[in-house]
Amino acid sequence: MDYNPTCDDLPHVSRWGLLQGSQMDDLENCHDFYSLSLYLAERLYQKNRNRFNLLDDHVQSGVNFFSNTQEILREWRSIGEDIMEFEAAKRSFAAKRETFNSEKKGLMWRVSDAEDKLAQERQLNANCQRNWTTACERSNRELTVAWDEVVKMKAEKAKESQEYERLYAAFKEKESETVVAQKSAEEEHARVVELEKKNS
Repeated sequence: MDYNPTCDDLPHVSRWGLLQGSQMDDLENCHDFYSLSLYLAERLYQKNRNRFNLLDDHVQSGVNFFSNTQEILREWRSIGEDIMEFEAAKRSFAAKRETFNSEKKGLMWRVSDAEDKLAQERQLNANCQRNWTTACERSNRELTVAWDEVVKMKAEKAKESQEYERLYAAFKEKESETVVAQKSAEEEHARVVELEKKNS
């Protein structure tokens, strides 16, 4: 394929025969990948380079790749350890969350039970309050009736007392009249006796 500088601004499109299902255990696929993954200008640049410079760069890049690989392996191992710690933390968190949910359910049950008991106590208190109010109203009515009866009895007693005083005054008056009449009768009898004595 010839290089055309006028196409430098166009997107690079690999012209290999690789498919979505292609695998790298096929040597031809590997050749296509290596030979066609780079765009044409880079391939021509590498092709025209000095062979010794190309070899030096290859050796340097290979050593750097080897050196980097060791660090990458260390990083991968560290990432693996971090992932293991993360998974362990996830399991621990899941266990704690399960414990928390269980405790939460128990707490919610206790709260619900307490709310039910509170509602019952409030209902009982309302019933007691209603019964107490009813008892107070009944007691007030009974006290009012009793007080009215006392007032009535006092009035009757006062009336009876006035009648008694009237009768007593009349009795005293009658008694005085009787005493006077008796004295008059005695005096008249004495006078009659005295007259009889004189006549005899």
